[in-house]
Amino acid sequence: MKTCLKTLFLLLFVSSATLLFAQGYEIKVNISDQPDAEIYLGYYYGDKTYVKDTVRLDNKGKGEFKADTLLPQGVYIIVLPSKNYFDLLIGDDQQFSIETTSDDLVKNMKFTGSKENQAFKEYQELMMSNNKKSSELQSRLKELDNSSDSAQLIRKELEQMSRTVKNKINEYARAYDNSMFSLIINVVKNPEIPEIEIPEGTNNPDSVRWFHSYNYNRQHYFDHIDFKDERFLYTPVFHHKLNTYFTKILIQDPDTINHYIDIIAAKAKENEEMFQYVMRYFINTFQRSNIMGMDKVFVHVAENYYLTDEVDWLDDNTLKRIKEQVAKLRFNLIGNKAQELKMETSTGEYASLYDIDAKFTILYFFEPNCGHCKKVTPQLNEIYKAFNRDEVGVFAVYTQRDKEEWKEYINDNQLNWINVWDPNNTSNFRFFYNIYSTPTIYLLDEDKKIIAKRIGHESVRKIIEMELEKEN
Repeated sequence: MKTCLKTLFLLLFVSSATLLFAQGYEIKVNISDQPDAEIYLGYYYGDKTYVKDTVRLDNKGKGEFKADTLLPQGVYIIVLPSKNYFDLLIGDDQQFSIETTSDDLVKNMKFTGSKENQAFKEYQELMMSNNKKSSELQSRLKELDNSSDSAQLIRKELEQMSRTVKNKINEYARAYDNSMFSLIINVVKNPEIPEIEIPEGTNNPDSVRWFHSYNYNRQHYFDHIDFKDERFLYTPVFHHKLNTYFTKILIQDPDTINHYIDIIAAKAKENEEMFQYVMRYFINTFQRSNIMGMDKVFVHVAENYYLTDEVDWLDDNTLKRIKEQVAKLRFNLIGNKAQELKMETSTGEYASLYDIDAKFTILYFFEPNCGHCKKVTPQLNEIYKAFNRDEVGVFAVYTQRDKEEWKEYINDNQLNWINVWDPNNTSNFRFFYNIYSTPTIYLLDEDKKIIAKRIGHESVRKIIEMELEKEN
């Protein structure tokens, strides 16, 4: 009896060990019209795709992707030599078979051992069919009188199609709850903005509707995304959704963006991989932004996350570069009060930036031999002459050290504004205003707050005219 029990325990142990060591992925592929082809198994990560595995099919178009370790769950792709590809889901079950042909990869696809992927295939076909029919109906609608019976029938048909698809998607989500399939369904969802009743006589009802839509969208855009779940990173949609929110959905105001960065960062902190991804996205996106004022977002992310103990994955050289860039930007962010400058004039006296008593001050850094400066200086001079002195003043900083060259340039161009220089950089103007090239233009308000920077002379005139018009 003891011998039988020992044998039973041994068999159970061997069976369990076999199952344990058999854990891994095994994806059998049969593309019958692709004999001897080399195909790739790739995966999405953020906004990029990477190759995970490769296999050469046999003379019947059969092959197998296989390893002893599990794949990170996500959306994967199989790529053919023609560069055509199809998506598949890698979830809990990573041992299944795929059969298709290259003439229509999705339509001819059949999965064995993966109900989730078979449902995902049906979902893709449903969406493609619905989008095709919807486009056809929209095209017909454009050709019709908007109030005609035919137009109303088409709109009803479009509404019915939308309801049918939505119901089917909800069925899929319920049937495959917590799977990669339900995750994909959730990540592509956008908020359904409820209608609001606007009382009769309301001024600007369209603006009220817009604000309602905007407010609801910014609060509910990520309702279906769990930032603790790193599987979202392994989809082709998450990065696009994140980028759309921060560059298109939100008003492009630095303080607004900073507020929502902090909200998303707090949600992502519970998952290290997700937190790293969103923080890299924030620093890279707003470090490279061409939109004026977005350097304030970069500084916020750097000071609150990268230059604290929140981020611990950067090397010393990268951290040093971020610190240096923050130092150059901290004193000249839009909305900040401009750093005071007291400099020597061309007549040997001293002038102060803060002493200019005007609604707007143009702070201009230039040098006479700069080709672009030669074009910009006369244009700025025309702007200066076009306004009264209580409206616009100019504080023009010569950035070089040749006094005779500078004085000659002033006389030749009849520059009657405040002309100053600091040959020894005792005012540290290059640091405070991040002057690494000329011409550089800052526009200040009457309190010497920076309202625009590194802009062209055309923008200077437009901003001043627009602001002065508001006062009249």
